[in-house]
Amino acid sequence: MESSQYDIAIIGGGILGLSTAMQLLERVPSWRVAVLEKEENLATHQTGHNSGVMHSGIYYRPGSQKAQFCVAGRNNMVRFCEENEIEFQQCGKVIVALNESELGRLQDLYERGTANGVPDLEIVGPERLKEIEPYTVGVRALWAPHTGIVDFSKVAAAFAGKFQQAGGDIFTG
Repeated sequence: MESSQYDIAIIGGGILGLSTAMQLLERVPSWRVAVLEKEENLATHQTGHNSGVMHSGIYYRPGSQKAQFCVAGRNNMVRFCEENEIEFQQCGKVIVALNESELGRLQDLYERGTANGVPDLEIVGPERLKEIEPYTVGVRALWAPHTGIVDFSKVAAAFAGKFQQAGGDIFTG
């Protein structure tokens, strides 16, 4: 095996390692960057084994970095998927209050999401809930229409492709 020198070596070929590598070369194209993945394929572990949800930012404390990054990250992910022709679904999400005792928590989530800049949140009644999710029963629900899903393995593959096109090297196995 030929010896090579790199300015930076990133350990792990999942979505975080690949996105970090891609961003490094976009910001400093002169660097030599390598991604080292112990498995034969990229995105084998957590990246390839999750629910694929692009969260909208409802749950995090307003003003926190998690809240800011979640809302901005979802928007950036949608844009990246559109620009790279990666299929995703903006299917939305309902959080259902099954009884009156859960309405306070639902209202808290609505206020939190609104404060975080989550667009188009609404509290809906049973009739609208049935339209959105026909097999769901509840006294009210929080409807977050911009929550989505994507295959993050495909996103990771796009990150890897962009990284390699920019001159980065990936080593697997």
